[in-house]
Amino acid sequence: MKRYKAYTLRNYMEIPQVQLHLSEEERFALEVVGHVLPFKTNNYVVDQLIDWRKYESDPIYTLTFPQKDMLLPEHFDEMAAAIRSGAGKPEIKLIANKIRLELNPHPAGQLSWNVPSLEGVKLTGVQHKYRETMLFFPSQGQTCHA
Repeated sequence: MKRYKAYTLRNYMEIPQVQLHLSEEERFALEVVGHVLPFKTNNYVVDQLIDWRKYESDPIYTLTFPQKDMLLPEHFDEMAAAIRSGAGKPEIKLIANKIRLELNPHPAGQLSWNVPSLEGVKLTGVQHKYRETMLFFPSQGQTCHA
């Protein structure tokens, strides 16, 4: 059995399938989006779960790897320009943070809509949107455990 190996923006180019299947443009888009949004996967996902012959439509690839359309065109272009210009890490980080502040991390209103209360106290981290379903949003769930 292979040992666990994590892949992030720092070492994704070590993934043989990325080298073999993704175009230079797709790899650049992954890098651009990966500077703004978290990116982490592992060798099991890469080797066992993704159909690299049809990676463009593979649901695991789509869920795991950053996609160009995850950013607004103006955000993508701003980060792409910074990377192409050879901007340093501090400038890239500054641009990434600016873009993140403009994104909506809770598009379904998880923190404010449909929040139940018990005896007048709001139950934060819980959303009661459907009659028979309650959703939980732990802050620890806002990370990737790949």
